[in-house]
Amino acid sequence: MSNRTEILFNTTWNVRISDPGEEGARSHFFETVYLTLTAYFEEKGIRYEFVRRIENEVKIQRSFTELNELFKFLGDYLDAVSLGMLGVKIGNLGVQAE
Repeated sequence: MSNRTEILFNTTWNVRISDPGEEGARSHFFETVYLTLTAYFEEKGIRYEFVRRIENEVKIQRSFTELNELFKFLGDYLDAVSLGMLGVKIGNLGVQAE
């Protein structure tokens, strides 16, 4: 296998955070959340890396080599439609679950 990289999932959204002690105020703070799942094709196989960032700070970074463990983990972060679309993308890579 050649050493290449493919982004399988990438999304961004803004989350409103209330100003502590100012509930009901019109001004709120927002922060941006980023989710990325990347496939790294290596000599030993494929490694999947999940990264969750808030603004510029990495909150979660996990690597997986087994699809079963990857999908169990992603069930906490992605909705059912996104998981299905991700399964189709991984299937198009020619990867088979064991």
